[in-house]
Amino acid sequence: MSKILLWNSLASRRRSAGDTFLDNGLGRLKAYLEGRGHEVILEDWATHSFYSSLAVPLIARPLRILYNLLFFPQGGELPPALAKLIGACTVGLQEIQSFAQRRRVKSRLKHLARMVARQKIPVVGIKLWYGEAFLWAKYLGKLLQEVVPEAITIAGGYHATLYEEDVLRFSPFDIAVRGEGEYTLSEILSIVDRMAGRPKKEILEEIATQHIENTLWRNGGKIGVAPKRAVMHEEDAIPFYGEAPGKVRIHVIVESVGCAWGKCNFCVHPHFYKQYFPRPIEELVGEMRAMVGQGIGVFQMAGSDTTPGFGAKIGQAILGAGLQVIYGMRSRAVSNCSSPIIYQRTVEQYETMLQSGLRSVFMGGETGHDRINEEVMNKGVSYKDLVSTSRAIREAERRVGQKLDLTLAFIFPVPLIEGVTQDEVLQKNLELIAEFGPDSVIASPPGPFKHSRWYTQKEKFGFEFEETLIPSAMEYEYVVYKPPNMWPKLNVGLQGKSFARVLNDCFRFRKVVEKMNIPTDLSDEHFLMLRSSGFNGADGPQRFKKETLLDIVSCDYRRLKEISKKMNATSQKIAEASSKVLRTTEREMLP
Repeated sequence: MSKILLWNSLASRRRSAGDTFLDNGLGRLKAYLEGRGHEVILEDWATHSFYSSLAVPLIARPLRILYNLLFFPQGGELPPALAKLIGACTVGLQEIQSFAQRRRVKSRLKHLARMVARQKIPVVGIKLWYGEAFLWAKYLGKLLQEVVPEAITIAGGYHATLYEEDVLRFSPFDIAVRGEGEYTLSEILSIVDRMAGRPKKEILEEIATQHIENTLWRNGGKIGVAPKRAVMHEEDAIPFYGEAPGKVRIHVIVESVGCAWGKCNFCVHPHFYKQYFPRPIEELVGEMRAMVGQGIGVFQMAGSDTTPGFGAKIGQAILGAGLQVIYGMRSRAVSNCSSPIIYQRTVEQYETMLQSGLRSVFMGGETGHDRINEEVMNKGVSYKDLVSTSRAIREAERRVGQKLDLTLAFIFPVPLIEGVTQDEVLQKNLELIAEFGPDSVIASPPGPFKHSRWYTQKEKFGFEFEETLIPSAMEYEYVVYKPPNMWPKLNVGLQGKSFARVLNDCFRFRKVVEKMNIPTDLSDEHFLMLRSSGFNGADGPQRFKKETLLDIVSCDYRRLKEISKKMNATSQKIAEASSKVLRTTEREMLP
């Protein structure tokens, strides 16, 4: 059968503590293809050792000291002159560091291209990510054209699903796959196998004539697009990770696709999936069992909206199966949660989830201003719903006696409507934060992503951009820890504001939140990691953020390595305890 190499694109430096999580998408893809007889070579470089190998320790370690002085000065603010001097030193050292990192990535990619040629691998699949990772993916695509022109290159991942035809318009790849790639890649590999020895041009023509679901291909000067394939959870393969050195052993598990609401003006999920598809619970629990058998006891739900009702059913199944795991998820506020009946039901649902291992929840609030939420966001929940849902979660916490870390996300600034000012929105946001009581706040600038209503109806919402935005957006490096003046320019405006001004307003909001002694930019997966690695107590998130931020900006990843090691030990310990319970239960069930 045909051979395929799968490469996980990445940036030359870490951007988050979660960059080295196990990649369930590539793992599932590998398991599915191998189950159908194809040979798969997986190159996932997003590991601690790879990122460390790109950095220059003699630069990274002094940088960590300088950033510590700059970001966390002892005894108050640094004198302006000293802060300016330290800032200039860090910029200079960073430039040298970045130069070395880019050279090393190029060297590794050249080696990879030569390996494809040497082993005569006919197909290379590339999982795309945003920003610098997309640039390196395109660089590899061009290398393959030069070194092994007969190899077929296939782009997939979130980028291909969102940007679709534009991925092929602005890259050298032969084919793109949107959505789930398991069935599609298997069909392509079968054609490649059947036509082995034929010219690449003929193979691509045959693939195009088959109109394989989820594929996009070049058709002269146009892009051919096949229909989307319906979601089929029963085809989901269970990954086998093995030892996976350098990865954080948190398994991202697909419990649903789509969104139960699916109407937010800023969101692209309605384009991906027209409706909400929860996964059969028996399959979900079966995958958890398999991961526990691989020594993994910590899970992150991949869905954009695990409703409390569905989450409670998952929790009941976990408890019924005797699994001892911990997990995090993303969920919406509950509509009309202030109603006594709905409030009580929500409390009971979260009780069940907490008892089954739920430890962190990400919730999109977007704004505390109800008119903006209704007319600009179309979020479908109100300030009152958000606060009532938070209170229900905190009551469930008290009843169970188990802490749950709750992240509240905002978009700021926002497109304004008549009679509403940005300062009023900011004030309502701060009031919501005070009543909601989040453990972390995430603040993101507004983005008119392709296929969202903010993009398709830009005039209505006050966004200003041209179609030339797309290639820039695909390569845009979104890194929240950078101050606004260091972000790349982007030709997007909002109601007369430049993108730089929008970023500055968002940065200002984030700083106001931090002065409330609330950590920012920690999501559900970060809380899973920080609590499992020993950052306990009320100050644990702040300590975790400081340590990981210094590692990320300096590229001195020694502390992150220690955190990951502790995290993995906890995941293994939880899995071993769960396996012991499962074995005992199985013995008791024997006649």
